[in-house]
Amino acid sequence: SGHSEWVQRLIGVAVAVVCTLMHGFFVRGTIRVQSALTAVKVLLLLLIVFVGLVVALVHRDSAAATSQSFSHAFAGTSTHPSAYSSALFKVFFAYSGYTALNYSIDELKDPVRNLPRAALGGLFVTAVLYVLSNVAYFLVLDPEAIRSSSTAVAGVFFSKAFGEAVGQRVVPVFIGLATLGNVMCGMFSASRVIFEAAREGYLPLDRYLGSVSGFQSPLWALAMSCVLTVLFIVTPPPGEAYSFLIDIGGYSLWLFYGLSVAGLLVLRHTRRDLVRPFRAWNVANGITIASALFMCIVPFIKPESEDGAIPYWAAPTSAVSFVALSGILWYVQIVLRRGIELSYNARNQEF
Repeated sequence: SGHSEWVQRLIGVAVAVVCTLMHGFFVRGTIRVQSALTAVKVLLLLLIVFVGLVVALVHRDSAAATSQSFSHAFAGTSTHPSAYSSALFKVFFAYSGYTALNYSIDELKDPVRNLPRAALGGLFVTAVLYVLSNVAYFLVLDPEAIRSSSTAVAGVFFSKAFGEAVGQRVVPVFIGLATLGNVMCGMFSASRVIFEAAREGYLPLDRYLGSVSGFQSPLWALAMSCVLTVLFIVTPPPGEAYSFLIDIGGYSLWLFYGLSVAGLLVLRHTRRDLVRPFRAWNVANGITIASALFMCIVPFIKPESEDGAIPYWAAPTSAVSFVALSGILWYVQIVLRRGIELSYNARNQEF
């Protein structure tokens, strides 16, 4: 109903505001809370993997019957490339968070040593846990139960394994805590992007957005991130708009992923004199560019069927339009206002 829809939105707004205040005024304590909530998510995933393993070893008859679903895991699904690109946008959004450290290198101790370790470790742990958790889902649930679930699959999973009391009352609490950790991580990383962009001269009001408060936090950048988050919560209509926004954001990210790696390869040949404390593997560069091309071209291909009211081309077209409009901001800020030359970072390099 409309009433419950707005209750959910108000809860989302309250969570965004509280996370912003915590990051703004209680920096060290909030980082500890964020780390603890990350641990909750990891433990929840480990529990899912463990339960799936127990079902496979102890309840072999049930597991044997259910494990046959592996051979029919893709039954009834689409083989059209546009369906895969649409699904991948949601998957990458769901798995996001482990890369947040890249947005706050200035706050990392010995980044040359620790960033590669954290990046590779985060990618490895995330990949292993999510792959094994999906294997566990198929060991306990059949594909139809997963597809038809109206709530988090983890809730259905634990309901099947331990009963409705655990799956519908206990597990949602831990899912909520894990989601809260993800929101806190998102608010943290988004504010650092705004903060660094302002200091580099790419955003107006750099004196405010690029400043550090007396609480040792980018308070103005956090406030801007919170305002944008609230607008995304309250302004879109319910229903398909959520997936639509994920597709727009995902398309823009993959566009810049591809351009960034392409620019990296160009610099390797045109600026061989640059110091490179990090070096990306050529295989990884090739996979990233190929993935970016797939994610940026395929969404314009008409799918086999369109179920929703929003046309298939709306999300990629909107994303490209937003990127093009940002070029106007770039021209005004960088060319007309000489943003980089007069930026906070440029001013401090003079002294």
